[in-house]
Amino acid sequence: MGVQSNAQREVQLLAEWLGTLPAGWRSKTHIRVGSQTLVYQGVRLSPARARAFEVWSDWADARVFTGAEVWIVEAKIVGTAEAYGQVLDYCNQYPESEDYKQFAPAPVTPLVLCAFEKRGSATFFARFGVRTVIFTPTWAATTLATKVFGSIVDL
Repeated sequence: MGVQSNAQREVQLLAEWLGTLPAGWRSKTHIRVGSQTLVYQGVRLSPARARAFEVWSDWADARVFTGAEVWIVEAKIVGTAEAYGQVLDYCNQYPESEDYKQFAPAPVTPLVLCAFEKRGSATFFARFGVRTVIFTPTWAATTLATKVFGSIVDL
């Protein structure tokens, strides 16, 4: 088996974590959170040209509806500042999305799911309402340990 990419590991991390949530909670992966109008040289792109740039639309890794709130989830192996900023941006856009209409007016909560936490980043972004969930998937015992700690020898 070849080397897995971080993206593949993140998908697996997310899938396993979603499987641990209560049965009544509604979740969906790959959620389009918004469709901001693209502007090029000060001019809005036509709808046809904007569709050509759809790859740059914003998609959250997952959405979970708990019955009381909507979680917008960004899954990363390591909880980086980039993940926290990304999920904050997604939560800013999400109330305008098609997906949110079925849950309005439930509050939208940003959540970073990670196997390894950067405590300083988690603490800083908690001030902005971002939650951190640290989850170690069953497959991580060897895969992540080898990737992260494989070349480190404790003295």
